[in-house]
Amino acid sequence: TQISPRLGIAFPISDRDQMSFTYGRYFQIPDRIFIFEDRGDLVPVRGNPDLDAETTISYQAGVQHVFSPTVVGQFAVYFKDIFGLLTTQRVIDANGAVQNASIYVNRDYASSRGFEASLSKRFSHNFSADLAYTFGIATGVASDEEETLRNRDDLLYLPISEQPLDWDQRHTLNGTLYVSDPGNWSAAFVWRYGSGLPFTPRSRFQKEIDPKDTNTDRLPSTSTLDVQGDKFYRVWGQDFTFFLQARNLLDAENIIEIEPSNW
Repeated sequence: TQISPRLGIAFPISDRDQMSFTYGRYFQIPDRIFIFEDRGDLVPVRGNPDLDAETTISYQAGVQHVFSPTVVGQFAVYFKDIFGLLTTQRVIDANGAVQNASIYVNRDYASSRGFEASLSKRFSHNFSADLAYTFGIATGVASDEEETLRNRDDLLYLPISEQPLDWDQRHTLNGTLYVSDPGNWSAAFVWRYGSGLPFTPRSRFQKEIDPKDTNTDRLPSTSTLDVQGDKFYRVWGQDFTFFLQARNLLDAENIIEIEPSNW
């Protein structure tokens, strides 16, 4: 039995401004594979039918402002606490002996917080545009349920505190521009920027990792620019569109992953 209360409030504070607030307590039942995974000796981690649901407590507050009939801005802050995330632990038999087999358990936790700001212009005067910035922090004990299992022999001790998660991208900036002569032609530009994702530094001959060093270094930032142009024709009573599309137009070489064994 689970109770999942949720509350949302939105109210105007002027003819151009609106505030909103949401609170929710959410439950997510683990995927069935974590519950019913084959209990044979060939399975590295056994399912656990006694798993509980993961719990997320979320808050968000925001404000919207209308600058003009076509331009709207929004600012919001958010915070999430996540409890009961899955991890693995060694099986202990009735005699207290530690077995080679592992089992899934609800033991990890994580949190995320940050803010979002956006500015949007609806289509008028032959163009529309959007610009959105997000600052976020995502930390937790582990980035996935089997991280401890994979690194058990490489860690000095099991992690006990929150560290940056693999997707902890602090800064993201997205912009779009759409220019068009309706019925004749159009062009769309999409630009994305993201600060570097975290990784765990490891020297060439290092055998053990201190958990407090997990994801303490950052990859370079990434950016891409995609463009599409369309030209509209009407031939023999039929509508035709000729388009050109370019992805990563500036040929940015973005590093998205580093393997310690192949630096």
